[in-house]
Amino acid sequence: MKNDVSFETISKDILSNRKFQKISYEKHHGITRMDHTLRVSKYVYKISKKLRLDYESATRAALLHDFFTDEEYGNVKGLIKGVVHPDIAYINAIGEFDLNAIEANAIKAHMFPLNKTLPKYKESWVLTAVDKVVALYECFTYKFSYVKLTSKIRARVDFAAIFLFYIITMGRK
Repeated sequence: MKNDVSFETISKDILSNRKFQKISYEKHHGITRMDHTLRVSKYVYKISKKLRLDYESATRAALLHDFFTDEEYGNVKGLIKGVVHPDIAYINAIGEFDLNAIEANAIKAHMFPLNKTLPKYKESWVLTAVDKVVALYECFTYKFSYVKLTSKIRARVDFAAIFLFYIITMGRK
């Protein structure tokens, strides 16, 4: 097994990149995209290391998974952002860094199943899962207050629960 490599060593070249540093000014889940990226990548680092995966590739992919600015979206809004931003992040990443197959797949697949790129590696699945959990935590902690949440989406949640129950039971009474 190779020597233990620290998070700081793995992330140094990415965090010092001038283009990458622009995400420090982008809003994401009620915080900055940089804060989100660092939270995701630190968890991916710890989990991948514990699972004895290629934690260096997993961590690099986690750092680069949201490597884009809102300006690069154009007029794209809503859930479509979730479909297109992995491709934008991937293009930005290969323009600035050399990526291996694990890193490339993890970046492109991190929004599965919203986008159709399937995670091919265990490291890709770790990033996909961690990003979802962290995004939920951030949204509920920083973006939505309980009052806003209940007033804005309670009806949607009720409808979704009823619809999901109907699908599961396939209309049986």
